[in-house]
Amino acid sequence: MGTTDRIMSGWQLVCFSALSAPLAMVSFAVVSFVPTFYAIDMGLGLAVVGAVFMFGRFFDVFTDPLIGALSDRTGGARGPRVPWMVLSFPGVLLFAWLLLAPQDAVGPIYLFCVVSGYLLFVTAFDVPYSSIGLEISPNVHERSVLAGTKAVFQILGALAASLAPLIIGSQMGVSLATLALAFLITMPVALAVFFIWAPRRTHPVVQTRMSPWTAWRNCLQERAFRKLMIVFFAVQAANAMTVGLLVLFVTHVLKAPAMVGQMFLLLLVGTAFFVPLWILLSKKIGKRKTWACAIMICTGVLSACYAVGVGDTVMMQAICVGLGACMTCDAVMPTSMLADIVARDEADSGHPRAASYLALKNAASKMAFVAPMGIAFPILGMAGFDKSGADGPESIGLLLFFFTGLPGVLRLAVAGYLWFQSDDLTEAATAS
Repeated sequence: MGTTDRIMSGWQLVCFSALSAPLAMVSFAVVSFVPTFYAIDMGLGLAVVGAVFMFGRFFDVFTDPLIGALSDRTGGARGPRVPWMVLSFPGVLLFAWLLLAPQDAVGPIYLFCVVSGYLLFVTAFDVPYSSIGLEISPNVHERSVLAGTKAVFQILGALAASLAPLIIGSQMGVSLATLALAFLITMPVALAVFFIWAPRRTHPVVQTRMSPWTAWRNCLQERAFRKLMIVFFAVQAANAMTVGLLVLFVTHVLKAPAMVGQMFLLLLVGTAFFVPLWILLSKKIGKRKTWACAIMICTGVLSACYAVGVGDTVMMQAICVGLGACMTCDAVMPTSMLADIVARDEADSGHPRAASYLALKNAASKMAFVAPMGIAFPILGMAGFDKSGADGPESIGLLLFFFTGLPGVLRLAVAGYLWFQSDDLTEAATAS
């Protein structure tokens, strides 16, 4: 991208994206470590924890679109949507601490309240923040660059979360409490950097007073957005199952529980190194085909998990790098494609709806999270994975089905759909 096409400097990209790091640090821990920690270490059981997270996500699914629609109607002296970020910030800090650093004895009610509070305040903060990123650039490729820069900072935050168990080398509770403390320190710094140096929206906002229901209906009437959501939901469900069950896979199939942190680290290293590749490829063959290629490659990598046995450490390390390489495209491409859809919709209607679009996308993502929490966890709990002795062929086969079999089938299905039936997604990019 030539310098004449850019509206954001490298420093501005960094200042805008830095907030993603501490948010991703906690989010990664919540997806990867927290469910297993409460189920096993805290003794609540997989079925109970799965149910709590499932209902928490259902609650979040309703709040996301509401906050998005209200954010589209909110201005502020420091820019649109900023009041939501300021008001929700204390709640984000409080509930992240309560979730990651619980007292010695907590029950399902505590977990449900804390998970619901954390998800509510993170939504109220992140939806307005990420919406600014969708609408700030008029350049098609710069939207991919911005999405990629945010992805890099998200990787850095997730890397910090994955490194904590390796560096601290103690119980998971100590690692999570350390992450909570790091979040309380880094999040205010990142927010200050955002307010001081991050760029502001360069085109005028037409404030609308339409109801949330009308805003959602207008978004869902966009055909390209509906197609994007179908693919995104299926891919997120596949990723949620694989990442959410990685701890159990490494523990019961690889038989190397001490290497859990290392496997997450390699997953994130693969993610970091391949961000530039997907951005460059999207410039040559388009965002839609780039994403379809990544989905198909990831399916092949997942199939290799069936060959992993006890002690196959090198093979599992390579698989984790490959999964990370593909999953980074699952983050960058749909965000950039959504920015294209938002730009076209705003040009046609004259009204800002970035937050409504983003909130509906987030709701789809959080519904996808129900797959491991609400389906896989209870079934695996009944198979004996609440205990250390669930190592029979049938139990391992069931784990493999949820870890790689079902995610692979979902990915193959949506790859074909994305490649052959979604031409209007490309039209959204070129039209904007």
